[in-house]
Amino acid sequence: MRRTLTTLILVVAGVRLVLAYTPPAGDVGTIDGSPSPSPDGSPAPDASASAAPTSTPAASAGASATPKPTATPTPASGGTATLHNGTFTGSKFNYTYGTMQVTVVIKGGSVSSATVSQSGRWDIGYQSARCTAEVFNGVAVGLAADRAAGATFQSSQPSMCSGATYSWWGYANSLQSAIDKATY
Repeated sequence: MRRTLTTLILVVAGVRLVLAYTPPAGDVGTIDGSPSPSPDGSPAPDASASAAPTSTPAASAGASATPKPTATPTPASGGTATLHNGTFTGSKFNYTYGTMQVTVVIKGGSVSSATVSQSGRWDIGYQSARCTAEVFNGVAVGLAADRAAGATFQSSQPSMCSGATYSWWGYANSLQSAIDKATY
């Protein structure tokens, strides 16, 4: 009886620790610093609220909700923002399986080249050898460098990358952040 009671107390204490965990502050969540939505697309809980354990990749594979890129707020300046040519690096975007950071070259109002650095549990394309960083970068090239670039990129996901929805979403957010930096 004593052993059972001790085990129960330790389990309850462990569950409380898991539920009380809050991620570190800083560059976590969307490009504007707000928390990432949950895998089912619902808004994330408040940072002061207890976090529930997240689902596993296998459990979220059947989810029908598709994450949407989050736009960065327009810079608060007195005049109209202008799109500039040059090389711009987006914010590191934390997505479900790691971080994504996109660098773009803007020429003549569109993306002329793009590169991505990604770190996390799995590389881009771990589920499909045809879905690579080059595919991601290729879709970004030619996009109009405007406030809708991330959403346009998100909707352009090829079927060969259907298993990389969170990676695609992370890329879209960092891409939008890089383009937003070109607008000042």
